[in-house]
Amino acid sequence: MGVETETERRPGRMRDGLAVAAAYPVALAAGLLVWWVTGAAGAGFSGADESAHFLNSYFVAFYGQTAFGENPLAFATEFYLHYPKISIGHWPPAYYGLVAPFFLVAPPTPAAAFALNLFVSALPALGVAALLAKLDGRRAAPAGVLVWALTPLALEGQAFLMLDQALAACAVAATIAWLAFAERQSWPRIILFAGLAALAILIKGNGWLLVFVPPLHILLTGRWRLLASPLLYAGAAFGGLLVTPWYLATAGIAADGFNYEMGLGYAWKALAFNAGIMFDNVGPIGFAFAGTAVLAEYRDRRATPGRWTVAAACIALILATLALQSLVPVDIADRYMAPALPPLVVLILVGAARMVKAIARPRLKWAAASVACVALLLPGTLHLAARAPKADLRLEQAAAIATRHPGAWLIDGGSGAEGAFIAAMAVRDSRLEHYTVRGSKLLAHSDFMGSDYRLKFADAAAVAGELARLGVGGIVLAEGEGGAAFAHSGQLKAGLERDYRLAAVLRHRGRPGTTSIYRSARPIVADAQAIRALGLPDKAPR
Repeated sequence: MGVETETERRPGRMRDGLAVAAAYPVALAAGLLVWWVTGAAGAGFSGADESAHFLNSYFVAFYGQTAFGENPLAFATEFYLHYPKISIGHWPPAYYGLVAPFFLVAPPTPAAAFALNLFVSALPALGVAALLAKLDGRRAAPAGVLVWALTPLALEGQAFLMLDQALAACAVAATIAWLAFAERQSWPRIILFAGLAALAILIKGNGWLLVFVPPLHILLTGRWRLLASPLLYAGAAFGGLLVTPWYLATAGIAADGFNYEMGLGYAWKALAFNAGIMFDNVGPIGFAFAGTAVLAEYRDRRATPGRWTVAAACIALILATLALQSLVPVDIADRYMAPALPPLVVLILVGAARMVKAIARPRLKWAAASVACVALLLPGTLHLAARAPKADLRLEQAAAIATRHPGAWLIDGGSGAEGAFIAAMAVRDSRLEHYTVRGSKLLAHSDFMGSDYRLKFADAAAVAGELARLGVGGIVLAEGEGGAAFAHSGQLKAGLERDYRLAAVLRHRGRPGTTSIYRSARPIVADAQAIRALGLPDKAPR
């Protein structure tokens, strides 16, 4: 079965579009399943980056509502001095600019953010359905979307507010746009690809993987004539103009997030880990189906060049993701493989369809299809069954108590807890009357990623003196089952009894642990100048 030409496909294009759109609710249903199993919608933020993405989006909306027309850097500086968790600069601004209007009409709460995340995290499903419709017809789209939506990576994308699924959706859309340009070169098609690639890069730095997609696709398909097209270089220049100013301005901040040194050691380590993540998400049978599809499509590439063009685009996106994550030593994390998962699932479904079609007897055909379906859904099903509920650290309730007492509040308990409390305080403080201080930054030395950890103070008495100097009137301490997680947390807790009184204890939901709220035993006024002097990160643009 070959891919039809554009003219031949035109009568059925609307039906294909409807089939692709109809597959999207399948991914939404999977997201609702995740909400039910993990309690993610009501648990709030607990991941290290979740609250930063939320607060960055809220900040853009807040600026538009209250300070539009003022110097945005000056306003961001003022906001940061009160709520030191916004991090536009470490991450690019596109996602936050797109999400901010939502918070102009919806309440800025974790529940609202997760409702939006449900729809954003399901977007890669449209790319899966569109690519499958090109290869094996519109009937294959719902099955492929279901397989993708129930992989562990896609499931975690619904449980946590992150950028990776938005990036994956943009990467698949850009790859499809490149396919359209490879089929017929035109200004609208190359501008569409360049614009989507730039959007991906301005959503997250991992979007630079799309730079690798065109050369890899040309290499795989042998369409060397594309290299002679002036439109290709015009598109590259257009995309570069969109993204280069931002990355030149924020290169120093983004570099703080690099956890490794570039080199062969990192490359092999990252490549092995990332290949293992893809294997874990689809299982050995899924990998076997994908390999079957690649070999079969390559073998038939001259007989059905249209099919090979689409399959090669899927391969190119997978290899581009692996290449970027193996070359750029930012970190090694499973979610970085999110852009590679949709094209991998497409190849898996193509391989499975070839296997089923090769069986002559109808009963065996149905049996084989059923076994394949169960095998492909097994990794995600087992992951969801074994997954613990998402932790609710009760920091929304802690912030509701804290905002009744203006002044300075210190939050300690790890990056996730700090960010969740700061975000909850910020959305309740439209006049910027409160100050929040991060325990991990006040009481210890560490870089952006939390490494190179060292204590700042010798003992609990020195910590108490610093709190008195700043005029910290309240302390929120989030602890897991084992108690204080860091050495500075132990110092902080040891010095609380003399100057602070326990006001409330909130038990965590979903995980063992408590969030304790302490108030100063005597009236205390925050020293705003001393708190502000704690300052911005050294590399922040001023």
